[in-house]
Parts: sequence; structure tokens; C-alpha cells
Amino acid sequence: MKAALFMLALCPALLWGQAKAPTPASVVKPTWASTLTKTPVGSFPLLAPCRVTYDLSWNNLMSAGSAKVTMQESGPYQVAKAEAGTSALARALWSYDCVMTSVMERSSLRSLHMEHSETDSRETVAYWVNFGASQISTLTKLSPKKGAVTTSTNICPYGPADDLQSAILYVRSQPLKQGDSITRVVQPFDRPYLTTFTVVGREQKKVEGVAYPTIKLDIKIRKLDRKTLVPGSFKKVKTATIWVSDDAWRLPVEAHAEIFVGFISATMTKREELKGRQAQGALPTGFGKP
Repeated sequence: MKAALFMLALCPALLWGQAKAPTPASVVKPTWASTLTKTPVGSFPLLAPCRVTYDLSWNNLMSAGSAKVTMQESGPYQVAKAEAGTSALARALWSYDCVMTSVMERSSLRSLHMEHSETDSRETVAYWVNFGASQISTLTKLSPKKGAVTTSTNICPYGPADDLQSAILYVRSQPLKQGDSITRVVQPFDRPYLTTFTVVGREQKKVEGVAYPTIKLDIKIRKLDRKTLVPGSFKKVKTATIWVSDDAWRLPVEAHAEIFVGFISATMTKREELKGRQAQGALPTGFGKP
């Protein structure tokens, strides 16, 4: 089970020293690089500070948990914090909690840093990720409930790339016309994926009793080898679709995914704009460290 937590207290400089970045001569430009969408941030207005909550369900049988995403500002940066966990019967079957904080450059929406932690009944996994111009550096700590703690460092010789939340902000900034396709390298946890978002239509979507005009996006995901950058199939996710509200918010109001354990969905239950002090976020302690 993947996870992440802040790594500063673990003497990160020493841990990063366990791995060496590849030299330019050892890196071959991947063939898929020409397919990436590299256009600048689109003209759609930047998302204002806000908080959005979602209900998560499994196989349309029961509410499985909830998620909350908070978008704030900190000087020239966007700071996004996501929290999620199982609840009720689902928690009795699988206890799970996660927290993710990402920092982006507001002008370019380029991901700079991410800290993420996940905890289940067996272990806690933590990631500390720096997104560079030519590589992604990931420090991982695995803390099982029983057994020894282990740490590892990985260098992916490709950049720049997105984290999950910067990818969403980049996609929403684009025109999103019928048939538009956007392909980006996205690292949501500890490894990168080649992710393509395609606009397949516009439709009314009723969510929690409210009808929204939406933009329907089909998502295709391919796993990338962290060292060779060779793409491969991502068998854990068979299909994925999100509906983004076609309004000033342009945020997901519903998402569906057919994965290896069945059908999962997320539906928006609340969205609110943040003002004043609530709109200001703190940078994570690991931001700006080697």
C-alpha cells in the first residue's frame, strides 16, 4: 500500500545521497515525448482558493469514504491539500487514511514539490517528491506495523512533470473543446504515468440532486518505468471518466473508474470559496529542501 509523510525529520540529505542522478549521456529521449502537450497554461481563469468535498463509493453498493481538497495561496505558489479515508462498514473491512500536499508555481502551474502519506492496518508509506526541470526525485519510507522501517530513493530521468493536483489545474485551464486531447507525465505517488485526457462530450449531470453542465473527459493511463521511461499497460485501472463542471469552477463533480477490485466512484457533495485568512495556506516543511 502506497503512502507518504513528511521526510524532513529523517535527515533527507543523507538519504538522497544513496542514489545518483543519471548523467545526460545515459538518458535517451523517449519516443512518447513528442506526444506530450506542452502548450502554456490556458486562458481559463486560475482557480480561486476553495474547498471541495467528495463522497466515495464502491460498486454502487455503499458509501466507502470521503475526500476533501483545499486549494490555497502562499505568495507566488498554489498550495493544494487533499485528505481522504474510508468510513463506516468500508473502514471495518479496510482502514485507510491519506494526506497529500502539493506546491505549484502559480504562473505556470508547474509542480514543484509533493508530500504524501498513506496509512492502512498494515503499514504507513511516505513520499517526499521534488519535481525538477529534468528529473523527478522521490524519497520513500515504509513503516510497517510489524518489522523494520525501510527507506529508498528513486530518480526518474524526466521532467518537468505534474503531480495529480497540478495536472487537474493545467487541464482545466485549457479550452477543452470537443475532441481535444491533453497528454502529460503525471506522478501521483512514487512513480510516473503517461496520462491522456480526452474531451468526449458535454452533458448535463445530476449530482447530489443538483444538475450541472459538464465536460466529460475520458482518461487513459500508461505506467512508465522509472529508470528506462518505457511505457507499459496499467492493469489496475481499466477505464476512467471524469465530469468537470462547465462553469467558473471547472472542477470534477463526478468520477468513475473500473479498477481491479471493481467499480469505484466519487461524487461532489460541497464546494465553497475561501476568503481572507482561509485562502492563505502554509508551505509544507519539506518545500525548498534538497
